[in-house]
Amino acid sequence: MTVGELFENRFWDSDKLAVFADEVNNGAIINRAVSEMATGSPIRGGRSETSATRAAGKWVINGRKSYTTCSPELDYFLTSAWIEEKGTVGFFLIPKEAEGLTIEENWNVIAMRGTGSHDLVLENVVVDESDLVEIPSYHTGFKLNGWGLLIPATYLGIAKAARDNALEFANTHSPNSIKGTIAQLPNVQALLGEMDLELYKARFALYGTAEAYLDEDRQRDITNEALVAKHIVTNSAITVVDKAMRLVGAKSLQLTNPLQRYYRDVRAGLHNPPMDDLTILKLAQTAIQQYESKGGKDNENE
Repeated sequence: MTVGELFENRFWDSDKLAVFADEVNNGAIINRAVSEMATGSPIRGGRSETSATRAAGKWVINGRKSYTTCSPELDYFLTSAWIEEKGTVGFFLIPKEAEGLTIEENWNVIAMRGTGSHDLVLENVVVDESDLVEIPSYHTGFKLNGWGLLIPATYLGIAKAARDNALEFANTHSPNSIKGTIAQLPNVQALLGEMDLELYKARFALYGTAEAYLDEDRQRDITNEALVAKHIVTNSAITVVDKAMRLVGAKSLQLTNPLQRYYRDVRAGLHNPPMDDLTILKLAQTAIQQYESKGGKDNENE
């Protein structure tokens, strides 16, 4: 997601990007480190408490980042920090070998445990002046883009796995109270149909937005579509997993059953930006702005 965004938008100086391209081709892994406990999700606009100050032609960075996905395996941390002398947020490219950089392995959650989203701790980390690679034009340090669709795609995958598990169970489970399998029962078929309906809805939202992003005439104006896609996919995914567990019954709660893991993992989608309340607010604001730009009722009456 990060690499795609960087190379598509050419955020960095071309020489820096070319050097980094070689690193990526040799297997380097990078992720953005933006979230902080004090500010919450960066999309809400809180100012980064991680700071960068200039000293002797270098940048000195101090702070702590939370939810740093894949932190134990990353080769580079694209880290946001407040630059007081510039009065803005900048992104610094910090290699994992940097002195003063440590990972505090405190990721202790019930969902998405495999992401390794530990804290990144920066204590007087010194980087070159050229390692200030981005000064974003947006104030939040987070901008929605087409590559962000990989987030809901993850949860769509979880939902599909849950549906497939439930479908297999329905076609193989045959209690002695009935002839054949439970797949022939109307209530089970209803759950299967409802799951597929949610999956179709989620796919239409996700793939439709992706198609719009690939259209050069539309990709700069799909902010609302991307918000809607994330909202629909993550909430549909939660619904699908819930229905899968209703179909399978108490067996879905056994720790040996993958459905209990899907149930926990899919909930994490609600807490990936953008959150549902921001999506709803943005849609309302857009509707109001469109109404006002058309002159309201006077324009309608004409």
